[in-house]
Amino acid sequence: MASLPASPHPGAHRTDGLSTDTAPSRSLGAIRRDLFFAWKTLSRRRGFAALVVLTLALGIGVTTALFAIEKSVLLTPLPYSRPEGVAMVWSAWKGFDQTWLSYDEYEAWQALPVFSGVALYSDGSITLTDGDESERLRFAQVDAQVFPVLGVAPFIGRGPTAEEDRPNGPRVIVLGYELWQRRFGGDPSVLGRTIQVNGEGATVIGVMPSGFRLPLDYGSNGRTEAWMPLATDAASEGALPGPEIMPGGSSHNFYGVARLAPGATIESANRALASTAAALKGQGLLTNTAQFRAYVVSVDDQVTGRIRPVLFVVLAAVGFVLLIAIANVAGLLLVRGESRRRELAIRVALGADRRRLARLLLTESALLSVLGALAGVGVAVLGLWAVRRTAPAGLPRIADAQLDPSLLLVAFGIAVVVAALIGVLPVLQATRADTASQLKEGGRGQSSGAERLRWRQGLVSAEVALAVVLVVGAGLMIRSVSNLFAVNPGFDSRGVLTMRLSTPSLWYQDSSRVVQFWDELQREVGALPRVQSAGAVRLLPLVSEMGDWGLRVEGYTPPPNEGTPGDWQVVTPGYFEAMGLRVQTGRALDQRDGMDGPLAMVINQGFADKYFAGRTAVGGQVRIGSDPMRLPYTVVGVVDDVRHNALTREVKPQFYATIAHFARSPGNTMRTMHLVVRSSGDPALLVNPVRAIIGKIDPRIPISDVRSMEEVLGASIAEPRFAMQLLGLFGALALVLSAIGIFGVVSQVVALRRHEFGIRAALGATPRSLVALSLRTGLRQAALGIAFGVAAALGLTRLMTQLLHGV
Repeated sequence: MASLPASPHPGAHRTDGLSTDTAPSRSLGAIRRDLFFAWKTLSRRRGFAALVVLTLALGIGVTTALFAIEKSVLLTPLPYSRPEGVAMVWSAWKGFDQTWLSYDEYEAWQALPVFSGVALYSDGSITLTDGDESERLRFAQVDAQVFPVLGVAPFIGRGPTAEEDRPNGPRVIVLGYELWQRRFGGDPSVLGRTIQVNGEGATVIGVMPSGFRLPLDYGSNGRTEAWMPLATDAASEGALPGPEIMPGGSSHNFYGVARLAPGATIESANRALASTAAALKGQGLLTNTAQFRAYVVSVDDQVTGRIRPVLFVVLAAVGFVLLIAIANVAGLLLVRGESRRRELAIRVALGADRRRLARLLLTESALLSVLGALAGVGVAVLGLWAVRRTAPAGLPRIADAQLDPSLLLVAFGIAVVVAALIGVLPVLQATRADTASQLKEGGRGQSSGAERLRWRQGLVSAEVALAVVLVVGAGLMIRSVSNLFAVNPGFDSRGVLTMRLSTPSLWYQDSSRVVQFWDELQREVGALPRVQSAGAVRLLPLVSEMGDWGLRVEGYTPPPNEGTPGDWQVVTPGYFEAMGLRVQTGRALDQRDGMDGPLAMVINQGFADKYFAGRTAVGGQVRIGSDPMRLPYTVVGVVDDVRHNALTREVKPQFYATIAHFARSPGNTMRTMHLVVRSSGDPALLVNPVRAIIGKIDPRIPISDVRSMEEVLGASIAEPRFAMQLLGLFGALALVLSAIGIFGVVSQVVALRRHEFGIRAALGATPRSLVALSLRTGLRQAALGIAFGVAAALGLTRLMTQLLHGV
């Protein structure tokens, strides 16, 4: 261990950095000498220095990494012009807390003075063909005001005009920047070029800026890569008055985005929407007002509202880890100070200036903190890399997080604060002690002096308390995620492969050709080795929100102001077997339910319980839509409830019809479906064989969203699992740091009582009794910390309530 050089007499000139002159101590040369001496001292205690630097690196590194995530997700403005003035517009009624707009609602809200603009869009997928290569892409149909309302202009070219945004208008497309680079090499001459979209020509009129996303893209697994005019037929149906405004009786299939007028706020916009809805009610144009409402949400809340609680909980956990690291390092320095106490007392007795000694100790602490910050930058880089790789794709803007100069300043700012905090106690310990008593204590072999442990023991108890809070929080998240995995989703996800396909109307003009394609595909895929069954479905469970359809159920009269809604699912024969859905009564849909068979429907148990209560569901008659003359379906089976919208959401009444029957009534041909294949082995091994079969049947049809149902199920609980992983990591880190702190206390006790233990051993004490005596202090501090930690956890973990399930 390095020793402070002896001072010949007070005030003498020295060359080792310990001069008692005050003027040179303020010079740059004095600072250099302080740093040199601190480096020399630490280099002779490499183990101690490495432990301190590693502890600080972990605390500063994880804090800096989380700051990078917080900055990207919560502090960086969305890439829209004045994003604080942009809002999403939603409808809601019983059973739907947040759902789409109808066109008539859009026209009503567009006239409100609280908005300077309201725009509509819808999303979907397209097949883009350029040359011989086809690609399935996410795209959006936008009206001419979407880009102006968001305040984003194309990178090159322009957006759709009002002339193009009308039924049978010019067919144009705007490309995403990444798509433009990937497929067209960033060539500006692509403007004006005609490309094939779903087999039909579309003229490229613009390219959006790099990184542009629609608001809802931030919370999804992918981004929109192309935009075409909305050109909805609803625009030609006339504005209010009209029956389409009635919730439950109209088509709600548009997303709404609005820009607030100058001086308007989210609160004033919501008041205006409520009063307008009430006025429409008075005019007889809006029914079910008690159940229907319209509201706006700021685009920032829309994008980050879901992940904000997760980040706040994780931020608190990181703060605890940093505090534990600081306490641990301060304790380590106190332990080291104990071994230097007699030496420092000798220095003071020989005339060394206490302020000079204090500055040297502070310099040593600062040097350790700077080294910890430098190592912490490396930890932050690795931490960000790990988070970006493991974070669920649906968590907004985490993938954009990166270290920048401002965050490096944060890291070194933390280091400065840490240096001050961890340097105070050792300095007080070294400069406030009575020199004579220290020399006397040292002469007694340090058998006393246990009173100086109280700071160190207090720090360790605080470390343990903070660690207990983190471990309890991590335990709650683990229990919550375990409960989510225990929820029965209503299907068997094991060994199931899924992928999305689309049959464009240009190539498959009528529904019979669509049905023929799926029949052939299922037959070919079902013949593959290890394939047990194959089918297709309109929407995969736990992937997207399912809308409902107004129904007429024979023998059921809805209560006043309530309709008879049912979530609708379109499938092919074989889907129930492929997804492992259990038929409770009746039968599943099969080959009898083709184009020429009588209309058949399978319902879930929730449907049977609500609309056939006290009656036999199988054989019941159900009409889709409000038209009493529409052909009725016959219920042929009842299956278990499937948790489609979320594992924790209420299961609604749901019905299934085949793609062939749904094309007959109500007359909708499903062109985009998800193939579902059940395998007896690893489903990933089927990707290439299935792809080959699709290419053989129709090479023009690309596939997308290839994944297993296990991946889908895991993605549905991605946020709580992500929080669980981070809290578990921080809890483990806190336990390690606390263990180091307890070790420091026990080792210090043993060092201070070595003379006493020698006397006890000479008087006959056994090694076991001496070990127990040594451990007693550490156990006492751990027990005290656990008690305080449990009390704190009872209060603090209640802040996690909205992240937990079944706990």
